[in-house]
Amino acid sequence: MKITFWSPLHGQTATTSNMLAISLFTGMYFKKKTLITHTHFNFNNLEAPLVEINSKSKNAENYFQGVGIDGLLRNFKASLPDKEMLENCCISFPNTNVNLLPGTVKNIREAYENEMEMIAPTLFEKIEEFTDILFIDASSGNNPLSKKLIDISDLTVINLCQSMSVLDNYFSLFPSFVQGKVFYLFGNYDSRSKYNIKNIQRKYRQINSSNSGVIPYNIAFKDSLTDGTVIDFIRDNINCSKTDENYIYINRVRSAAERILIKAGMNTIDDEGE
Repeated sequence: MKITFWSPLHGQTATTSNMLAISLFTGMYFKKKTLITHTHFNFNNLEAPLVEINSKSKNAENYFQGVGIDGLLRNFKASLPDKEMLENCCISFPNTNVNLLPGTVKNIREAYENEMEMIAPTLFEKIEEFTDILFIDASSGNNPLSKKLIDISDLTVINLCQSMSVLDNYFSLFPSFVQGKVFYLFGNYDSRSKYNIKNIQRKYRQINSSNSGVIPYNIAFKDSLTDGTVIDFIRDNINCSKTDENYIYINRVRSAAERILIKAGMNTIDDEGE
C-alpha cells in the first residue's frame, strides 16, 4: 500500500513532520511494517529527526553512502529491487516496525528529477511488495513527479493549514491535481482559532469528519524533531494518560493515523491480537 503526503505549497502545512508522526504511530501503535521516504531534491527534513542528519547536510554523502534512494536507483538499472537489496538501502529502527529510505545526496537537480520521473513509479510499485505501507513525502505544488506518485497511490494525504487563503487557493488552483482517495490533514493545528476543523468542514463541503484530521502544534514534539529524538518522543508518550500534557497531541495523532489507514483500505486491528 502506498500513501503519499503532499501539499499545495511548501513550508506552511507541516507535511514532513505530519508524515513522521503518522508513520511512526502506524508502525509503533498499529504494528504495521512501515517504510518512509521522500522525493525532494532539497528543503526537506525527513531524516534529521530520526538520525540527526539530512541527506543534504554537509557530511551526508559519507553518512548515507551505499544506502538510500540513490542506492536503489543504481541497482534498479541492473534489476528490480528484491527484499535484501531494499533492506541494504534502508536504515531500520529497532522495535518500531519502521524503516527509512533516505533521500538523494546528488547535486544535480535536473539529472535526479529526470531519473526519478522515469523510474520512481515502477520502483515504488516494487518496494510496496516488501512492506505493509510505503509512506512517500512528495514535493509540494504542481510537481510532475509528485503528480505521478499521487496517481499510483492508494491514498493521498493533502496537508493544509487553518489559512482561508491557502484553502481557497487549493480548491481553486488544484481541483483535479489529486484524483482517487484523499484525506485532508491540518498540521500545527490550533483549536482556539475560529477557523477550527468544524467551521472548515462547514465552509468546504469536500472536507468531512471521515476524510479529515488534525495534528495540533506541540512544542515537545517540535523539539524532538530538532534534537533527532522523535522516535523517543512517540515511544515515551504513545500510551500516556489523559492527564499528561502531551495527551491531546497523541490522541489527535492516533485518531488521524487510524482514519488515514481506514481510508486507504487497511485494517487497523493487529492480526496477531485477534
